[in-house]
Amino acid sequence: MVSTPQTILAVEALFCLPFLIIGISHLTQPLLWHDVFEGLAREGYAGVVKRTFLFELGPATLIVTFHQDWAVPGLYLTVYGHALAIKVALSLGVPSIGLASLKARQAAGHLSFAPMGILLCTLGVLCALRPLGIFI
Repeated sequence: MVSTPQTILAVEALFCLPFLIIGISHLTQPLLWHDVFEGLAREGYAGVVKRTFLFELGPATLIVTFHQDWAVPGLYLTVYGHALAIKVALSLGVPSIGLASLKARQAAGHLSFAPMGILLCTLGVLCALRPLGIFI
């Protein structure tokens, strides 16, 4: 699908708030996220499927389908979406990789959620800029 300026703006507007909320939550409530991922890791392959469907498949699908913007600032969301799609494919195609990812997150401790919180907040801000008319 070819992305139009309207679909690119719509995807950015759609993701700015969730990215900001989840990013801030990762930064302010790392123990909560550690507990969530610990629970998913305990579920084994079922936890991999749950994580993939709850957190990754929807955003990856929307971004890859409707946000093909290969210029800054949209480039960042496009690359994130493609990386997420690769993660989804690996997690569902080779579930042992997805489970290893869950267990690594669990083993790294609650402070390991800060980098993802920073990334999500940054993406949230970037996604808010063009719909607000700051980047045109």
